[in-house]
Amino acid sequence: MIQPVPVTDLLPHRPPMLLLDALESFSAQAARAVLEVRADNPFLRPNGLLERAAFAEMLAQCFAAGTGACLRAAGQRAPGWGYLAALRDVIVHDDARLGQRLAVTVCLTARLGNIAVVTGEVWCGEKLLASGQIKVFLPEEE
Repeated sequence: MIQPVPVTDLLPHRPPMLLLDALESFSAQAARAVLEVRADNPFLRPNGLLERAAFAEMLAQCFAAGTGACLRAAGQRAPGWGYLAALRDVIVHDDARLGQRLAVTVCLTARLGNIAVVTGEVWCGEKLLASGQIKVFLPEEE
């Protein structure tokens, strides 16, 4: 377990689109990040529930932060951008709510040229909120 790394050092996102608070662990294949659902979250609805589309963005940001941390640890420069390109088999089991602390986990399952295939989950404590697969388009390596 590493000391949590602030994601502002790893992602180009800034509030309010920066959803994650810290990267708790990472490897070449997996990452885990945490966040608190705050009132300034752009996906928060007036009723205190998070739009379900936020789960895909959390997974993408977790993957990007983990990738950036791995490259930085290897002395390489992380790509400055990437695009969430597709979703597959995303299941939302329950909503996230204002004030909840969430854990996001991702695992790289395949790399096809510039496309990374990533499976992930979003948890609140022991409760699985969402799971699925995302595809991320990555820039050409320089």
